[in-house]
Amino acid sequence: MSLLIKGATKLSQIEIDADKDWQAKGIANLKAVAEAMAHGDVVFRGADVLEKLTADAGKGYNFLRSRGPGLSPVWQDIESLVQYMTAALNRAIAFDLAIPAPIILQVTQQASNPPGRLLAKTLDVPTPAVGLATATGVWGGATEEKTLDIPSPSIAEQLAVRYPVGGAVADNGGVQTDETVAANNATANDMTLLPAIPAVNDAYYFGYPVVWDWLRLNIGTAGAGVWTIVWEYWNGINWMELPDIQDGTSHFGNAGINEVIFTRPGDWATTDAGGITSLYWIRARVSAYTSIATQPLGTQAWIWVTQ
Repeated sequence: MSLLIKGATKLSQIEIDADKDWQAKGIANLKAVAEAMAHGDVVFRGADVLEKLTADAGKGYNFLRSRGPGLSPVWQDIESLVQYMTAALNRAIAFDLAIPAPIILQVTQQASNPPGRLLAKTLDVPTPAVGLATATGVWGGATEEKTLDIPSPSIAEQLAVRYPVGGAVADNGGVQTDETVAANNATANDMTLLPAIPAVNDAYYFGYPVVWDWLRLNIGTAGAGVWTIVWEYWNGINWMELPDIQDGTSHFGNAGINEVIFTRPGDWATTDAGGITSLYWIRARVSAYTSIATQPLGTQAWIWVTQ
């Protein structure tokens, strides 16, 4: 088979214009693409003509990703892979990698009135870490590879339930007054946390029928003066100081809602106070007194029990 072109006797004398469409024969812009290419460049079919894929300027370990019909291919690197994997927990993972799924068992909102519920459980999803590991290549030798470490999520804390106090008793020199109704309503300043003129061993008692974990107290009028309060519980024989006590009231000196937190005693026993029987009581007892300028008064109190 021979090809005869007028005026040309050798193939080297034939010049092809690669920029021409050649009457829709499918040859177009080859020259422009070829002149713009360097060693290692990639060409792909664009909308109508051939296109050169722009060189990547990433962080290394690049790979070519096909995004499906009608979409141009793209370069990606290890950082874009990590971003794709960790963008959200509900994203689909395109390869075999086990990411522990966090489980949220319950969502509870605190009610405006007792008993109310407070969900203290928190979900902690740790941040994945990218590191370097040394691996042996197929042909020998050591290479560094990036590794992805995704720790398991953890759930901490616990559920606590708020209840009205089972008993509230003011003790003035040994005379005990039942103020449970006052402690369970929102009337301001109807709880006499300390007498108008306190003395050592004056106290205020808070109780509940089962062992409990902390007290929330709304102080309507903060006390002002010089005295010390010690928080105690009954162990069946004596009144003992509550372990790990955190007195948010600062000896009844902080107005507003405050918390008295402690570690639940292992030998906590029930007793009676103000004619109210068989409760687990704690008391705020005056252990030292010098002077008073403002009598501390309470508005409302709540008991919290962890589940």
